[in-house]
Amino acid sequence: METMTTNPQFNSLPLDPQVIEALENMGYKTMTPIQEMAIPKLLTGQDFLGQAPTGTGKTAAFGIPLISRLQPGSGTIDALILGPTRELVQQIAEELNRIGAVKGIKTLPIFGGENVFVQKEALRQRTAQIIAGTPGRVLDHIRQVTLNLTQTRLVILDEADEMLDMGFRPDIEEIFKQLPGGRETWLFSATISPEIRKIADRYMYHPEEVRIENQTRTAENISQQYFVVEEEEKPRVLKQILKSTEDMYGIVFCQTKRDVVLLTRKLRDSFPLDCLHGAMAQSDRDQVLEQFRSGKLKLLIATDIVARGIDVDCLTHVINYSAPHDVESYTHRIGRTARNGASGTAITFFDPSEKYTFDTIERRIQLSLTKHPDSTVEFDPNARPKNSRFGPPKRGGSSGGGRPQGSGGGYRGGGSSGGRGGSASSGNGSPNPAAGAPHAEGDKPSRPRRPRRRGGKPGGGGEGAAPQGQSPSS
Repeated sequence: METMTTNPQFNSLPLDPQVIEALENMGYKTMTPIQEMAIPKLLTGQDFLGQAPTGTGKTAAFGIPLISRLQPGSGTIDALILGPTRELVQQIAEELNRIGAVKGIKTLPIFGGENVFVQKEALRQRTAQIIAGTPGRVLDHIRQVTLNLTQTRLVILDEADEMLDMGFRPDIEEIFKQLPGGRETWLFSATISPEIRKIADRYMYHPEEVRIENQTRTAENISQQYFVVEEEEKPRVLKQILKSTEDMYGIVFCQTKRDVVLLTRKLRDSFPLDCLHGAMAQSDRDQVLEQFRSGKLKLLIATDIVARGIDVDCLTHVINYSAPHDVESYTHRIGRTARNGASGTAITFFDPSEKYTFDTIERRIQLSLTKHPDSTVEFDPNARPKNSRFGPPKRGGSSGGGRPQGSGGGYRGGGSSGGRGGSASSGNGSPNPAAGAPHAEGDKPSRPRRPRRRGGKPGGGGEGAAPQGQSPSS
């Protein structure tokens, strides 16, 4: 088992001196555990599978070795990074542009909700060597022949579990068909589910694997409380908590955009807050995020998906206005507070019918939640959960919600040429669509193509042998 050193420094790694200079300008000195374990492996040029919780420095863990290995001025797309939401994609691009500032390596974000013609013009200029994008918009540009990935030697899947949960698997499989053989694939995920393992088995070649302890193990500095409350009483209870808490700076999580909007209207006059949801214009979302990061707003009301790319280290509170649908969402949410050794508070509202959800969370995180002192309502152990995936399966049918498994075949996009593997779709045709998964806010999975009429073949194409190439040079 690998051991980690005490206070490992970036300047102890064989990084490009210009990257070291950029990190010093950014104030980056000490590595996080995922950075310490991943960067040396990623500098060697091999496939990589990394499991680490949200907020542990994954972006820098892949961005630093990527930019250290690239040479400026290639005029091609050397690396593609896929992320589930526009916020996360923007965050990735911002951090990589800071890391690559001294060396002259540029990252271009492309995502839904922004003018596609602006993105096309940026792609035509060929100044970016790294593309960070959401799967749907990346696939749009590929189909419109404005994004050429034939020379791309590295693809990175960030928050891979979230992309699969949001139904992006068909888009990811279609994108992989456009990539050349011999490329490297790096995959980062908060959890390694059977679906993630299938993706790794299909598209990766003997990947190096690193796992950082699950976030629930580091939750000891988070005061985890719960409040049993009827749905109609939640706004009043939340107001009560906000008024009684000094110096609150946090996020309130809701399940739907409608809940976000309604709650914001009820609280806006009594607390400096705003909301973030998928129906907002991108400029409005950027403005809200800037005000929140600067501290002008003390509270942000958002859904899980939109809040995925928010990177703020000093949050004091996370409030689950709607109980999360699964343990992974719970740990992602509460992990946004108590970062970098600080303490924080997480309060989760449970409907009286959600006793099963409550018990499951406690069992899975192996901790007992503390009942909030103002909570007087009790759980109803006989009620069926209203909105939870945790509920006992209904009788008389399957629980549903699953996706068809991906097909077999080779793990690479190159045809019969040498190197590492063949076509990602060899022997199986087009990928299976995802079923039953919720779509992302602002960047939806693409619809399957319809077959051509008059005897034509279904749309696909482009799966001939791709030219082999070397990994990004060091």
